[in-house]
Amino acid sequence: MMAAEREPGAGTAFTLELYAAPGTPLSRVRDLERAIEDYAEVHDLEMSGTQLRFLVQALGRPTTAEDQVALLDWLVDRPGLRRVRVGALRRAAAGQVGYLQVASGDMAVIGVTLLYRLGRLKVEQYLQILGGFVRADVH
Repeated sequence: MMAAEREPGAGTAFTLELYAAPGTPLSRVRDLERAIEDYAEVHDLEMSGTQLRFLVQALGRPTTAEDQVALLDWLVDRPGLRRVRVGALRRAAAGQVGYLQVASGDMAVIGVTLLYRLGRLKVEQYLQILGGFVRADVH
């Protein structure tokens, strides 16, 4: 791939926050971080950030809801995660606008994941059934 094609896409991105299950060994967390980096490389995504907190952008194209759902769908099968929080698509320079949170072991996630993998749900339906994007924490 040429250098220009490896540049982050047209200004859209989303955040990804991962929470390890209590008692997860540090070695498993490191393995998870490496697996995420490998996933990003295979799917032409740039993931910047540290320690299970990332800003995700597609390389050479706009970042889409399909990118969000594909990554979320992949993450639900990773051992050692207690919770995954995916931010809404936004301009890369904008602040957090909302998020979708998924807890491991949530029965709704199992059903939605199976329906999505069988092609019975569209990306938008997947996100909506899991609760859609709620506003960032405000008190």
